[in-house]
Amino acid sequence: MRKRERRCSVTYRRAVSWFVVVALALAGLFLPAYGPVVAPVLAGSSTVQLWIGQKEISVNGQTQSMDVAPFIQNGRTLVPVRFVSEALGAKVDWIDTNKEIVIVLGAKVIGLWVGKDTATVNGVESKLEAPPLIQDSRTFVPVRFVSEGLGAQVDWLAEDHQVSIAYSTPQLILPTITDTVWHYMVIGDSEAWGFYDYYAQHLEKDLGAKVEKISYALPGLDCAYLLEKVKTSTAWRANLAQAEVITFEANPTPRIGWYHINGPGSGDQHRKDHSDAAFAAYQADMEAVLSEILALRKGQPTLIRAQNFYCPIYSDWKKMGIYEECQAVFTRVNQSLEQAAAKYGVPTADIYSAFNGPAHDEDPNDKGLIGWDGLHASTLGYQVMADIFRRLGYEFIVP
Repeated sequence: MRKRERRCSVTYRRAVSWFVVVALALAGLFLPAYGPVVAPVLAGSSTVQLWIGQKEISVNGQTQSMDVAPFIQNGRTLVPVRFVSEALGAKVDWIDTNKEIVIVLGAKVIGLWVGKDTATVNGVESKLEAPPLIQDSRTFVPVRFVSEGLGAQVDWLAEDHQVSIAYSTPQLILPTITDTVWHYMVIGDSEAWGFYDYYAQHLEKDLGAKVEKISYALPGLDCAYLLEKVKTSTAWRANLAQAEVITFEANPTPRIGWYHINGPGSGDQHRKDHSDAAFAAYQADMEAVLSEILALRKGQPTLIRAQNFYCPIYSDWKKMGIYEECQAVFTRVNQSLEQAAAKYGVPTADIYSAFNGPAHDEDPNDKGLIGWDGLHASTLGYQVMADIFRRLGYEFIVP
């Protein structure tokens, strides 16, 4: 057992849990510096035509009927999401807890929310001129945004009040079809616990793969330990070499002192190094980790994501009067991690913003995202994390 794990106290375990979790990728948000995303090959097409105020719809020349009709509101055409999306071959999920619509087609994943004027396509946020709404017990979405987000072309024929959607189906860049099982390796400290079960379920549902999980989510896993393992451990390297899906993170504690995670203490916790050199060293460690991983996956389609860290102890920081100082350091740690991932074209699942808010000033305990111990994610938190990874889409890279 490593020395730091033998010293594990309640305070230490708090510290361990804060700097955690790095994972996953997204098409189009970053252009990979390490290896290009392989261009899709067109493989077939489909055409959907519908008319404002009419329940009739044409799918590849075949007339069908919907139970509700498209309509125009504030100059934007809204269509029933499930019928139109499924006509294009997409899968549609409704998440009742936050009134979210998730549309999955190939490598594309669109997230929309009823009444919300923002949406995401493979994790990239966009402004909507017409938010989704519920009418006649059906959910309607803006047809142009959704269709173009999925990669389709949309035409409006004003004289006929007709919407025409043309979609050319891309061939996904995936592991070979003979790979009946995809190996998913999750790497991180205790903030990487739990969520990967839900993410594996998304992979199986959305892509039709059977996923075998390999967990290296270890208490206190830090950047130096991770770098050592990916360079020297036979078992780690063998598992990485066969892992079609990889999510990763590692805390920065060899570089950044525990003081900025859990406040004043003794020993390592009292070290307050947050110099430019300390952050640069952490980023360099994570870049080296990624370089090793991608070298092991060379020539093989790989879905790889990084995950930044959430912070569950804002209230403790405030009680100790160190909130502003610690929050600034915590934010910079996440920025260092994100920059390391971006260098290699690896998107980062932004767990920090989901848990701690867009301005990173919210307490995730108040949202029910932290579990009974006050440190780690709750079941709801794990599900939210998995959903964030899913929204990054499924664009594989070939290192």
